[in-house]
Amino acid sequence: MKVDFNRLKTEISLPDFLLNLGWKFVAGSSNSCPKMSNGTHTIVIKRNAQNQYTYWDVHSDNVRGRTILDMMQEHLFETTGKQPTLREVGEILQNYINTNQIITPENSRYDVGNTSMSTDELTMYLKQLLPYKGNYLQKRGISEESIDSPVFKDVFLIREVKNKNTTYRNICVKMYNDKGVQAISQRNETFKGIIGGKFDCLATSNHDKSRPIDILYVGESIIDCISHYQLCHKDTSLNLVYVSTEGTLTEGQMQLLRIIISKNEVKSLRTIFDNDKQGYKYTLWLDNNLRGMQHDVEQMDSEVLKNTAYRVQNTEFPQKKDWNDDLKAATIEKAAD
Repeated sequence: MKVDFNRLKTEISLPDFLLNLGWKFVAGSSNSCPKMSNGTHTIVIKRNAQNQYTYWDVHSDNVRGRTILDMMQEHLFETTGKQPTLREVGEILQNYINTNQIITPENSRYDVGNTSMSTDELTMYLKQLLPYKGNYLQKRGISEESIDSPVFKDVFLIREVKNKNTTYRNICVKMYNDKGVQAISQRNETFKGIIGGKFDCLATSNHDKSRPIDILYVGESIIDCISHYQLCHKDTSLNLVYVSTEGTLTEGQMQLLRIIISKNEVKSLRTIFDNDKQGYKYTLWLDNNLRGMQHDVEQMDSEVLKNTAYRVQNTEFPQKKDWNDDLKAATIEKAAD
């Protein structure tokens, strides 16, 4: 049987297919970004740049960018106890298409969105960005001096979104890959989200490109990055760069870090992830990816995970959960004095 693997990934509506396998929609699901669970796994479905249905598991950072082939292979293994080859899975799915047993995207009620943006879409969103104003950052202990510092000046922007009679001011930062701006991270008091695909993009601070980078910091949130700067490097003469994953650390972001290091003279790379289980994992993943270590991250219990992460070279952890929590605590303590 002739199998068109790309057709399998694009012409079978993955949400409808999973419904037939017994999966259900769960809280946080939408037509453009379905969130589904089978009781064991919970996944989010989006399309990639090739318009293929892909998914990631919200509880496992190792499961990202997979397709219906991976899903069907796992389903068959769980139901039969035998691991089919991708060829065998492809033939089964191709037969579904040939016998009209599937729902195509155009016939589906689930208009699954794309993780990437077209050039026109990106241009439109970038034109909506305005200079930062308001008190969102200040309420988190971040000073005007830090916001206007050479490291963070013009990094934070505002995107005004009107909904009925209310105007929301989302705090935004641009996210870059080696081709330039590809996504926008935005947040307000009630949500965080990414416009576009962040898989291989990082939010970044400013730096002096005419001289070597003294320290390249990698954090989970640009808010945490500027908090760390205010706590540890205010008025420094060091040439610093802060980059943020804006959430989960991905394989694409680790590859981008490799590119950044290869194209720049970086004297020191340090991680400033959260002081929690995910922060420890990200620390060890980067240690594996950039320094060639072999931490078996997924097999470690919580205490071993923490102890191992704390021993990693050039790693800084906040005393509280994240660096903004540390900054807010320091601000309260200073005010009390």
